Amino acid sequence: MSVAPVVSLPHPLVGAVEQIESALDRMPLAAWAGLEPAEVQGLVERLMRVEARVKAQQAAGTRALDASGLAKSRGASSTGAMLAGAFGGDRRAGDQMVNMGKALESASRTEDALARGEIGPLQAAIIAGAVADLPDDTTPEQKQACEDTLIGDAGRYNLKDLRNRSRRITDQFKPAPEVDQIENQDLERREEDAWRRAEFWMVDNRDGTHRGGFVLPDAQADMLRTAIEAISAPRRDHLHDDSPAAESYYDRDLAHRHRLGMGFAELCGHLPADQLPGKGGLGATLIVRLDHETLVDGIKAATLSTGTRLSAGQARQMACRLGIIPQVFGGKSLPLDHGHEQRTFTKTQRQALENRDGGCTFPECDRPPEWCEAHHWNTRWADGGETKLEDGVLVCPFHHRTIHDTATAIRMSPVDGHPEYQPPGSKVWKRNHRWRP
Repeated sequence: MSVAPVVSLPHPLVGAVEQIESALDRMPLAAWAGLEPAEVQGLVERLMRVEARVKAQQAAGTRALDASGLAKSRGASSTGAMLAGAFGGDRRAGDQMVNMGKALESASRTEDALARGEIGPLQAAIIAGAVADLPDDTTPEQKQACEDTLIGDAGRYNLKDLRNRSRRITDQFKPAPEVDQIENQDLERREEDAWRRAEFWMVDNRDGTHRGGFVLPDAQADMLRTAIEAISAPRRDHLHDDSPAAESYYDRDLAHRHRLGMGFAELCGHLPADQLPGKGGLGATLIVRLDHETLVDGIKAATLSTGTRLSAGQARQMACRLGIIPQVFGGKSLPLDHGHEQRTFTKTQRQALENRDGGCTFPECDRPPEWCEAHHWNTRWADGGETKLEDGVLVCPFHHRTIHDTATAIRMSPVDGHPEYQPPGSKVWKRNHRWRP
C-alpha cells in the first residue's frame, strides 16, 4: 500500500508577503503615466491605506521579533539595530518600529483600525500614546470608549487637533471644574519642563550663510511661526520690496520651506534692537481666548488662535507683556460685532474671524489664518452687503478663487454659527473640522 506524501503548506503570513511582493513586481512605475488623473488619485489614496495596513503588520511582527530575543542571541544591541543592519541602515526607524509595536500592544482596537487601513501610522501613534497615558483608575470600559472616540475623531481632525483632543479625552469621565483644574495643572508642568529644555544653536557655514536649530515651548514657537507666516504668506509680497531676494520672492512657485526661510531672515532684520532686552513686541498678532473665570480665578486653561493650549498663568502673563490680544467670551464662543460702512474688514474684525475660524474654513483645508483672506460670503459689498463679522469667512487664496469660480454655497451653521459649504450639485453641507476645547 502506497503512502501519500505529506505536503507542508507555508504559513499564511509567508504566503501573503510573497503575494504582496509578486503584486509589486507586476506594477511598472512607467505605467502611471497612462492613467487618468482621477484614477491616479484614487489608486494613490488606496496605496496610502495599503501602506497603513502594512505598517500594522510590521509593528506586530517587530513586537513578536523583539519578544523572541533573537537580536540579543545574534549579538545585536537591540531589535531596532538588527533590523537597521538588515535593510536601510536607519537605526532610528528600526527603534521607532519597535516602540510602535509595544505601544499598539495595549491599544488593540487602534492596531486593528490601522490594520484595516482606517487610520494612518501617525494617527495610530497619537491614539496609542493617549491610551497609555490614561489614569490608573480608568476602567476597561472607559479605556475602550476613549480609544473608539479617538479612532472616530481621526477621520475628521488633523494631527495637531487630534493630539490636542487626545490630551483631554478623559474629560467625559470627570466634572467640568475638576477637568479644567487638572488640565491647567498639567499645562503648567509641561510649560515649566519646556522652558527647562529650551535651547538654541547656530553654526557658521562659512559661505555667507548660517544654519541652526532650536527647541522652544509651544506658545513661543507659535509666536515665531505666526510672525514668519505673516511675512511669508502669499499676496504679502509688498513687504519684501527692499529685500535682497525680492525678485526671487515674487516667484509663486517658490518652495514653501525656502519662502519661510526668507521670511525668517526678514523677521531678524526687523527685530527692535533698541528695545531689547527691555520691552517685547511682535510684528504679528496672536489672540488668546479665555473665559472670564480664567481672568478672575486663574484655574482654567486658555487657547491661542493657533489652537495651542496655555495655562491660565501664562495666558495672563502674555496678555500683559506681549502683543497678545485677549478675547473674553461669555456663553457662545463668538465675540460680539458691529457692522462697519467700509468694504474691507477692520483689524479687530479680522482678529475675531481668525479666532472663530482658526484658518481656511473650506472643508479639509489646513491653511493657517495668516494665509487667509476675509470673504463676504452672504452678499458681496458691491451688491450692497455689509462688512460684518457674521458676513465674513476666512479662506485661503486658492479656495477663495474656487468659491467664486464654482459658485459654492456658504452658510453659517444653525447649531454653532460656524461656516459650512455646499458644492454645486450636492445637497450635503460640509465644514472644516478643527478641534477646539
